[in-house]
Amino acid sequence: MSRIIRIAQVGCGYWGPNLLRVFSALSNCSVKWVAEASPARRAFVEANFPNTKTCVDVETVLNDPTVDAVIIATPAATHAGLVERFLNAGKHVLVEKPLTTNVADANRLAALADAKGKVLMVGHTFLYNASVRYMKAMIDSGDIGDIYYCYSQRLNLGQLRQDVNAWWNLAPHDVSIMLYLMNGRLPATVSARGVDYLQPGIEDVTFATLEWADRVTATIHVSWLDPNKVRKLTVVGSRKMIVYDDVSENPITIYNKGFEKVKRDGLPFDQPVHAWKPQHGDVIMPAFERREPLRVECEHFIDCILKGLKPLTDGWHARDTVAVLDAVDRSQRNGGQRIECAAEAQS
Repeated sequence: MSRIIRIAQVGCGYWGPNLLRVFSALSNCSVKWVAEASPARRAFVEANFPNTKTCVDVETVLNDPTVDAVIIATPAATHAGLVERFLNAGKHVLVEKPLTTNVADANRLAALADAKGKVLMVGHTFLYNASVRYMKAMIDSGDIGDIYYCYSQRLNLGQLRQDVNAWWNLAPHDVSIMLYLMNGRLPATVSARGVDYLQPGIEDVTFATLEWADRVTATIHVSWLDPNKVRKLTVVGSRKMIVYDDVSENPITIYNKGFEKVKRDGLPFDQPVHAWKPQHGDVIMPAFERREPLRVECEHFIDCILKGLKPLTDGWHARDTVAVLDAVDRSQRNGGQRIECAAEAQS
C-alpha cells in the first residue's frame, strides 16, 4: 500500500481554495488541517471539505507530528517567517510565489531546506503549464535557433493590492518563465520604469528590461490598470518565432519567419558581399495535451516527497526569481537605474 502524505494548509483566502481543492482530490495525500484566522473562511472550509479540520493559528499545525507537509497561501510578507518555522519543524513546504520579498531571506531558506533534507517548492505555476513546456522543448531542441529577444505582457484591470505593487504581484510568473527558458541563467543587468497613478508609492505599471551577457534581451510589461486582459509571451529566434498566448484557445503559435543571409552576385566591389533575404514560412498552431497546471504542480510536490526528487521550482529557482524581482523594483524606484543582477543572487 502506498504511503499517504498528510498535509496542512495555512491560509485559505484568494488562491488558497484552489490549492485545497486540488490537494483534496489527490489519492496519495490527505489535507488534515487548514489554519485560517478568518471565521468566514474557516466556515467555507468546514462546509465544503468536511474531511479537513480547521484551526485559528499555525501552532496547531507546527505541533502536530503526523503532518508531513505544509502548504502556505498567505501574503508574501509572511512567507519567510512561516517557511523557516515549518522547515525547522521537519515539514516539507509548498509556498505560494514569491518565496520571499528579498534575496537574503530566499538564500537562507533554500539553504535551510537542503540542510534539513526537506522539499521546499514554490508555486510558480506556469512552469507546470503544458504550453510553457512546449516552448521550452522547442528552444532546447534548437528548432527556433538562437534566442534573439523576448517580451511579455501581463495586463488587466483590477485586483489592486495595497501590500505589494503590480510588479511584485504580477511579474513573478513572467520572470520565472524567462529564467526557465534561459536554463536558469540570470540576466546580467536589469532596468525599469514604474509609475504609481492610484496609490502613492505602489506602482500600478512597470516596464522592465532584462539583459543577459550573451546579448539576449527581454522586456516585461505588467499592469493592473489596463483595459484588456493580456497574458502573452513572444520569443524571437534566429530561425523561428513563438508566441504563447495564455488566454487563447490555441495558446502556442509558431512562425517560420526570419532572415536568411544570401550572397550577392555581380555587384561592384564597393557593395556588401551579402544581403538579408526575408523568409516567410508556415504558421503552425500545434495540438498537444493540456492539463490543469495547478494539478500538475501539486502532483509534482507529492512526488518529490515520496520519491526524493528535486522540485522544478525549488528554493534556488525561487531565489533567482526573487533576485530579478528585487533588482527591477529597486531600479524603478531609482529612476530606471541599471542594476547588476547575476552577481547579487550569488552573494
